Amino acid sequence: MTLSFKSGQIKPMPVMLPRSPFAPSYLEATLPPTTKSVVWLESSRNQLAAEIQASYDACTAAVKTGNKDFIRGLHHDARGVGERIGFSTRLAALFERHRSWFKSGLDIHVEAIRPVLRLVETPADEQLWTLVRACWSMPYSKGYGRRLRFLVIDEAHGGLIGALGLQSPPADLFCRDSLFQYPSGQKLELVNQTMDAYTIGAIPPYSFLLGGKLCAGLLCADDIREAYWRRYAATRTQMRGRRVRQPLVAITTTSAFGRSSQYNRLSYGDRLIAEPIGYTKGYGMLHLEHLYPRMCQFLESHGSLTPNGYGNGPKVRWQNVTKVLQHLNLPLHLLAHGVRREVYLFNLTQDLEGGMGGGSFGEPLRLSVEEFASYWRQRWALPRAKRYPHWRDIDAQSLVKQKVVEWDSLMSK
Repeated sequence: MTLSFKSGQIKPMPVMLPRSPFAPSYLEATLPPTTKSVVWLESSRNQLAAEIQASYDACTAAVKTGNKDFIRGLHHDARGVGERIGFSTRLAALFERHRSWFKSGLDIHVEAIRPVLRLVETPADEQLWTLVRACWSMPYSKGYGRRLRFLVIDEAHGGLIGALGLQSPPADLFCRDSLFQYPSGQKLELVNQTMDAYTIGAIPPYSFLLGGKLCAGLLCADDIREAYWRRYAATRTQMRGRRVRQPLVAITTTSAFGRSSQYNRLSYGDRLIAEPIGYTKGYGMLHLEHLYPRMCQFLESHGSLTPNGYGNGPKVRWQNVTKVLQHLNLPLHLLAHGVRREVYLFNLTQDLEGGMGGGSFGEPLRLSVEEFASYWRQRWALPRAKRYPHWRDIDAQSLVKQKVVEWDSLMSK
């Protein structure tokens, strides 16, 4: 079962994809070693090809019928396939160590919530960050390139509200790039004055108070730009040896399941905080994540695996999956999972369009954490608490611990 922190509703997990019928035959035992090896490799090849096709077909059908539970299940199943969490200690033990940070509804007075942003810099912060990330069904990622991670903390109650994670932006993002007229040869330099938010969210009990909107709105806080300045002022990029220009002028992010209530109509007074700018094209590895380890084994056996690391170019996983499809004589359209994610732009400066066109970005659009937190309390948190008073009765600590134990189980496989 999976639980939605937004609604508190229990939803069934989707049925697992059927296994392929292409398995090595018991008759192989009677074949000579060389022949048996060839038969086994061909059978494995057929099995992998069949499962890739089956995964594509199942995902395509789910998208066509609007089966979001199936898509959530794909995210859930992909959690243990990407980068593993780098702690030898089980997360359940870390949770017990930091249990006091995880509050229940009865501990919280909504009108007194006082959020602050804390940059993740210490081992203890790293552990808290990982515990927060373990609460969500999205696949775990450490981000890439330039990275900034923040804990959103409730100083008044000593509780963890949520987390923010930023990374280097994608070099190509059609709906973003179509907004601007980059000067010739300067696109990458200008895009690198932005970042991409790959983690935005709140955990119980704050998630039941629309704490996700609080965390998303805080992307525009002055603290974010100032932390970026302190860390990256006068540094050079690894790839091109160029200085990282200042200031941070915008942040992009994408929703997980098409349109997102977390970003929808997210504003501060008359200022639209999260501007919807279009949708992704629905390509990626979401439906194939569970097969990626086997794809890597397949490429290793053919001596064509591209390892992670500096110098191998961007999107190493994409490179590897593309090569597998080519090896198996499968069409590249199998990379189209069809989940078109909405893209949002967080503008941090007065003239983003002019700056991206080679001119001045103007002055930063100022917003303090305190200002947005006060607006969030009045606009979303207090009305939500009145409409759904049962949020206090939910055992938020148990929900968080359940997710952490689930992570431990996943990591032990």
